[in-house]
Amino acid sequence: MKKYLFLLFLIFSFDLFAQTYSIPEPKRPKEIDVEKAKAAAEKDETSETESEFKNTIKYGLPSEINELLDDLLKNEDPRFTNEIYDLFQVSKNPQIKEKVLRYFTKLEDPCLEDYAVEILIDPYDTKNEIVKAVFQYVSKVKTVEAIEPVVELIKSENEDYFNDAISTIGEIGSEKEAIFLVEFLDRDDLSDAQRQTLMRTCGKMHAIETWDKIVEILENEDENSFVRSYAAEAIGLMKKEESVPILVEHFASNDPTLRQYIIKGLINFPDVVEAKATLLQGIRDEHWKVRQESIKAVKELKIEESVPYLIYRVENETEKVIQNESYSTLAALNSTEANDFLIKQLKDKKVGDSKKQKIVEVLLKEGYAGETEILELAKEIVEDDKRKSLRHAIGKELAKNPKDSYQEICLMYLNSKDSTTQNLGLDMYKNKKFAAAEPKMQEIAKDKKANSTVKSRIKKMLNIEDESEEKKEEKSIELEKKGDNN
Repeated sequence: MKKYLFLLFLIFSFDLFAQTYSIPEPKRPKEIDVEKAKAAAEKDETSETESEFKNTIKYGLPSEINELLDDLLKNEDPRFTNEIYDLFQVSKNPQIKEKVLRYFTKLEDPCLEDYAVEILIDPYDTKNEIVKAVFQYVSKVKTVEAIEPVVELIKSENEDYFNDAISTIGEIGSEKEAIFLVEFLDRDDLSDAQRQTLMRTCGKMHAIETWDKIVEILENEDENSFVRSYAAEAIGLMKKEESVPILVEHFASNDPTLRQYIIKGLINFPDVVEAKATLLQGIRDEHWKVRQESIKAVKELKIEESVPYLIYRVENETEKVIQNESYSTLAALNSTEANDFLIKQLKDKKVGDSKKQKIVEVLLKEGYAGETEILELAKEIVEDDKRKSLRHAIGKELAKNPKDSYQEICLMYLNSKDSTTQNLGLDMYKNKKFAAAEPKMQEIAKDKKANSTVKSRIKKMLNIEDESEEKKEEKSIELEKKGDNN
């Protein structure tokens, strides 16, 4: 009788379980993307054939399979999805399980959704690494069936899963889950860290339905500073214009972190005058993080009115990170005033070489102005070893995207006695194959005193074969014979 009652209990529990959660139907991997497979095969640096790869997956040791999975992950190689899927079904090795999950996460293939949801329903006997991989997997492939079990894990407040569960809901949840998270914030037993994670996730979900509640949290001065800060960013992300006066009002806060996140919120209102004005004021904020956030914002929104503020920061800033950010933004804005200022700085002998390095970097990166002036500067200092650091920095930047106009400077770098400068000249040559540079390269390749690394690179580039020892010996004998005859 007891056995019968226990059996009934189990059946009832299973039925209840089945009613509560929906588990996706098992499915095979997606059809292999031919183009991606071809690209992955080209990236493959091993000598193994596809047949050998398949045999490793079927019959290899865990260490061999793990090594192969690492390569497949790196190359995003979809050629063996079916074999890897079949491996997953039979393998008991936790490391293999985890890597296969990460592999299909990268490929965004939903073939393991059934397994993933079952794990999330009851993760407690599964290794943490696998559970973490499952969270990432359902987030990437957007498994809606995972929502209910993930919400239950949040309610359980298990510290092992809480943050991952919150982040996952942020990726796959809807307005309903966003409201749940905001209401969950009212609990008294949550730690500050948990509340911060919850609020950041609410922001990511952009749920308008939570706006009133999040504004309430922002305006609560007794609330944790970071929770308030994330609330400011969250209401900005919802893009309701009613948020602007609220955010602007709180920019008067003494809390620099809150001011920084108000800037993050205001960046979502590029056409609102009050928002733009606050971003400009942020450039002159007392705290460097607020200044940095504001400079990033005006760069993203291409606010030309920020140029005089940025010029002032370049000339007066004590924080190097802000100075560099200002240079970068000035170059990106591409206004006449900004470009003229940067070029003037480049030519100004009073401006230090470390600043000029940054100016060269940002101007060449954006590609709007300054190329002629940079080449002139490079020629000016190519033989000046006191300015070696600037010479190297310019060469490095020119080599990133060489142009036909760089031929002369490439040759000048190759003529240098400094091996680093020569190598930078070779970097410029590598993609453009400047014809004028090749005679000099041939000369260096034959020069016994030349740097061995430079010579080796040149020989490789020009397909110059080293003489074999046998040929060297033959030449030596010939010379000896000539000497004897004389």
